[in-house]
Amino acid sequence: MKRAVLLDVSAIMYRAFYGNINMRTKTEPTGAVYGFINTLISIINQLKPDYIGAAFDVKRATLKRTELYSEYKAQRESVPEDLLKQIPRIEEFLEYYGVKKIRVEGYEADDVLGSLAKGFKDLEVETYIVTGDKDLSQVLEENIKIALLGKGAGGGLKIIETADDVIEQLGVKPELIPDLFGLIGDTSDGIPGVRKIGAKKAIPMLEKYGSLEGIYDNIDSLTEISGIGKSLVNNLIEDKELAFLSRELATIKIIPFKIEEREFETKENKEKLLQLFRELEFKSLIKKFNLTEITDDKTEKVNKKVEGQLGLFNFGNEQREQPKAELKIIFGKEIELIIKDNGKPVSIYFETEKGVAISTNREDYYVKIESDEDREAIKSFFNSEREFISYNFKNILKRGYNVKNMRIDILLAYHLLTLQTREQIEVALSNLQGIEIAKYSEVFGKKDIEELADKEYGEFLIKRSRGIYESYEELELQLKENNLYDILMETEMPLIRVLSDMEREGIKISSSHFENYGKELSFRIEELLKAIYKEAGSEFNLNSPKQLGEVLFINLNIPPVKKTKTGYSTDSEVLEKLKEQGYKIAELILEYRKLTKLNSTYVEPLLKMKDDNDRVHTTFNQTGTVTGRLSSSDPNLQNIPARSDEGLKIREGFIAKEGYLLLGIDYSQIELRVLAEISQEERLIQAYKDNLDLHSLTAKNIFNLEKNIEPTREQRDVAKIVNFSVIYGKTAFGLSQELKITPKEASEYIAKYFEQYPKVKELENNIVKFAEDNGYVETYFKRKRVIDGINSKNKVIKTQAQRMAVNTVIQGTAAEILKKVMSEIYRYLKDKEDIKLLLQVHDELVFEVEESKAESYKFELERIMREFISFENVKLEVNGAIGRNWAETK
Repeated sequence: MKRAVLLDVSAIMYRAFYGNINMRTKTEPTGAVYGFINTLISIINQLKPDYIGAAFDVKRATLKRTELYSEYKAQRESVPEDLLKQIPRIEEFLEYYGVKKIRVEGYEADDVLGSLAKGFKDLEVETYIVTGDKDLSQVLEENIKIALLGKGAGGGLKIIETADDVIEQLGVKPELIPDLFGLIGDTSDGIPGVRKIGAKKAIPMLEKYGSLEGIYDNIDSLTEISGIGKSLVNNLIEDKELAFLSRELATIKIIPFKIEEREFETKENKEKLLQLFRELEFKSLIKKFNLTEITDDKTEKVNKKVEGQLGLFNFGNEQREQPKAELKIIFGKEIELIIKDNGKPVSIYFETEKGVAISTNREDYYVKIESDEDREAIKSFFNSEREFISYNFKNILKRGYNVKNMRIDILLAYHLLTLQTREQIEVALSNLQGIEIAKYSEVFGKKDIEELADKEYGEFLIKRSRGIYESYEELELQLKENNLYDILMETEMPLIRVLSDMEREGIKISSSHFENYGKELSFRIEELLKAIYKEAGSEFNLNSPKQLGEVLFINLNIPPVKKTKTGYSTDSEVLEKLKEQGYKIAELILEYRKLTKLNSTYVEPLLKMKDDNDRVHTTFNQTGTVTGRLSSSDPNLQNIPARSDEGLKIREGFIAKEGYLLLGIDYSQIELRVLAEISQEERLIQAYKDNLDLHSLTAKNIFNLEKNIEPTREQRDVAKIVNFSVIYGKTAFGLSQELKITPKEASEYIAKYFEQYPKVKELENNIVKFAEDNGYVETYFKRKRVIDGINSKNKVIKTQAQRMAVNTVIQGTAAEILKKVMSEIYRYLKDKEDIKLLLQVHDELVFEVEESKAESYKFELERIMREFISFENVKLEVNGAIGRNWAETK
């Protein structure tokens, strides 16, 4: 039987856009195009179609559904500008590849896809609809199947081909999907549904009564169904018209198509494809589409030249098959006898303690770990002089294996080139090599990974270790050609051991402190609730924005600040304004939210996360941000308020073990010192050389104070905010909001700041100009970040991109300093047992040190932090403090 594949273009291109968001040439974004093409290649390889069609959406205003319901899809955000620019390129590719494009005025792509599928079925052609929308499962029948993007093993296609598959996905049979959405609605599409009815309530009703008509015919009997109360029945009665309207909106409309099969046969125009791929700098796709045979010598030279673009892998590898080598299963104790080659690096990959995959330049091995003897043999092998490659070495080190010579970590290298955060290995290796994600992970997903047989599990790991091995040389080349190799080798790779040891060490907490503080918070929260209910005049669900909005703006008749499409806004910005206007209830709610967040984010989780020694072990993420800063998770210790009473109360609960103290050292105004150095602003440089208070100096200027008049504390605080606002790229409006002043006053403060420090303004202009010309910015140490929207015609987007550019250069440089210093300190402390580095929180390092050695270590570590990074004009300064808990080290 012939096979057709129908593409939901919108679904594929959105996934491709967000999966490759930082990818671009010097003149245009390209990630959505690149991802779209690779996704199509993967689809073709998996489904092997005879015919392909691509369905496009049309403008919302032209849809027939908007005639039925004006709010249909009204709340949908507009297409991101960088994606909008790429749609014509995607259409170009489809045209040159010979894929038929279909759009029908008045109808959505879903209608087109469903209609085409019905048409192909009538021609006895098996059809797959490739989409991200489960709703399309309503057209499923014999020879019409749904292929869901990203839902299959390893992020590939999940094939929906039976009614049972649909029930597993949505809870109802295919033909009842419109009825389901008639009840529950769909917020993403603006389909209203019936109030307060979700899938858990709707599915039992449909199971029992078979349709909307059946439900309404038995409306008086619905309360017999568990969980269906009188209030829901009333909602059904009152929203009956909306229910049937919603079903109509959710139903695929069948458009009569006369399908000519030959129109859906692909026929590529190699010359046009080559031209397109050259313009988009898709060197690897030129190889993958076998277009090299029509290139000339000049083209080859162009293809070999990397223009410094980020997020794009010009590996030139044709799509790879899975490893050909026969899988060898051995035990750890056999590792030294069998794994021998010519000294090239070895790739390793762990998933569980069940075993490890090892790939050499010639062979693949799955090494089983079944005894202490196996484990010790693997430890010995990893500690040998061999060079190793892996994906996320830190996880291997945390398991207790010391990998002596780490050649390259694919995770970190991939992050440096793409700025993708927390990327899964399947996606990274797929992008690196063109491996089909679905096929690549076909073993995974059959059953629980722990239950896989040895051969299956070995294949599962080997596919990763082989992929890692086959990637590293080209990846190193890309890093070098993009001037990022030194960042990886000098900053990121050394930091792996530092963070691994910090995570394993953890930090001790006082259980009694957090238990008592939890009780205190619970009491205060309860008292706040009582006070809020008293102000409101009745009890209500404070965590329901809808109920809170009704209480504030209807019951209490407070003038609304802003509205959303679903009602009144009650976000923190609104409550802050109401607080300023003197509304006591707003002040109480803000305090309630603050305390409940502290309790649920820190107090309760920390007590659950502690180990048997009362220590908590956070995870430090090297790839968690695009600026290069470390992030922290499980628990996130970087978001604990540093200056508030509540934040200090939480920090009091982090303590040193018996006989030890905590030592905290942080950099003094590191970002402002970085700003002074890279701007070469003489007044800033001189202020730091003379040890002047920079905030007071700025305050004197913006408040027009005489030289001999010192600013008040309030004036200095304002100046401090202004100083840091420059780094964070705050607008006059943003500054006015923070300082509670008018935008005009804020503009005057900013203008006076730049009059005082003109080279700072010059630096900002230079950073923005560089970003506009190149599409990215560089830190002092040459780390790069792509700046999306820097050339946007939309003023809001462009202004945001400009702020991002300036902030990245300054904050990214400061982050790099911390990373480099941490590695130097690690080298200094490596063999010392009386002190350990425990935490890094922004500009602060926290150590646990033997009590008698605290002062001497404080002196030496402060010296290292001051002197290890040496700027030409500005000296880095630090502040250190010793205490029995973290709060005392500030």
